Amino acid sequence: MGTDEMSLLRELRAEAPVPDRAALAEGRQRLTEAAGRRRLRADWRIAAVATAAAVVMGAAVSAQVLGGEQGAQQGASPVVVSELGSAAQVLRDAAGEVADDPVPAPRAGQWVYTKELVADTKGGSQLGGPGSAVTEDVQRELVALAKEGRSGDEAGGLRVIEHWYRYADPDFENGKSGDDHSPRERFQFLADLPSDLEQVKKRARAFYPGEDETTAEHDFRALSVLALSYPADPKGLASVYRAMATIPGIEAVQTQDVLNRPAIGIHLPGERDLLLLNAQTSLYAGEGSLDSPAGFIVTARAAAAVVDEKGRRS
Repeated sequence: MGTDEMSLLRELRAEAPVPDRAALAEGRQRLTEAAGRRRLRADWRIAAVATAAAVVMGAAVSAQVLGGEQGAQQGASPVVVSELGSAAQVLRDAAGEVADDPVPAPRAGQWVYTKELVADTKGGSQLGGPGSAVTEDVQRELVALAKEGRSGDEAGGLRVIEHWYRYADPDFENGKSGDDHSPRERFQFLADLPSDLEQVKKRARAFYPGEDETTAEHDFRALSVLALSYPADPKGLASVYRAMATIPGIEAVQTQDVLNRPAIGIHLPGERDLLLLNAQTSLYAGEGSLDSPAGFIVTARAAAAVVDEKGRRS
């Protein structure tokens, strides 16, 4: 198995029916705004948070009103999204936000810890996609499961999966494992990206090669995988977002992830797969779908950290 989250997702998806697309995306609390430069980008973030709050409130009211009716499921809610149209400006704003983040300083010998919440809809879960509201009972159970390090199968279809990857792993560097790259190799790749956005896309396609894809599909897949890198060089991550903004017709929606966190979903025109960015931090939040058809797996990154020993979480 590879040393990053995409290897984990490959294992999970191996059990699910093949979705329509042949190549899916393998796939801080910083609201302080300076005058001028961040004023425009605050508009859609505030709108996204407000929309998410309204969705949660509406779901609660619906549960109360419909609770006694046949066929109504308490806490179940449909996928709710608000179209933002072109993702170009959203991504450029996100790039401006993350570019100023502190530069991490991971070192060989350390481990990358991640905790993912995975909703596998192939079992008929009512959680649906990134716009589905998770009940408070499920959220409490997830927290308890996460603390105990147990599977989340019991929690309304969600699983809690924790992993530790070596930050520097020679077995996953210099092409030894194909397009599985160690966190160190991905961090350095981001740090070395040029300012020329066409070159960024070209390098991303070479880093994550593919076949039977259009150039736009290849660009989106490769850049999406880079967007979930942890740790990430902030300026390199900003270049990834800016390059993604140049993909023709790329679109954005405001929605929620499976933990009700406000999120911005990025997708190709006509496609249902979503790359989710946290609406407040502009960092990777997970993967989802506009409608989560049966067999699609949606994920939420609940935690990530660079730690000194395997088994530690902070």
